[in-house]
Amino acid sequence: MRELEASQDDQSGESIKDPFDEVMGNARRGTELLQGLGATRKKRKDKGPSTSLILPEEVMESIKSAVTADVQKDINDEIEEFSKEKEVHAPQEAEIERKTKELEFETLKLQEIRMDIANQQGNITLDAVISALHNYAKKILA
Repeated sequence: MRELEASQDDQSGESIKDPFDEVMGNARRGTELLQGLGATRKKRKDKGPSTSLILPEEVMESIKSAVTADVQKDINDEIEEFSKEKEVHAPQEAEIERKTKELEFETLKLQEIRMDIANQQGNITLDAVISALHNYAKKILA
């Protein structure tokens, strides 16, 4: 495409050179721009582990053991802190449980009272009717 544009520019009489083409040059067969001369897909593939940093097994094991010990210490500290918090909250939990039982007991009492009131309402109505009839009978007989 650039070659076509360059040939058209030459035909029109203007010879403006593309700065990219001046720096990068023309692409050659088997190469890719910005990958260096002769860089092929096969060469760009990573084969095997990188050899930039190789540590001996002993060093790796010592690092692993140090990290493991540090993490274990942190976990133990968290467990200890959690158990302390649990001890602090134990009296509060006992108080909440006691209050819950009291409320359940009060609820049962209130249900019994409601049942008694419902039963007494029927008796009160009956007593009111009996007393009204008794008063009516007194008026009639008097």
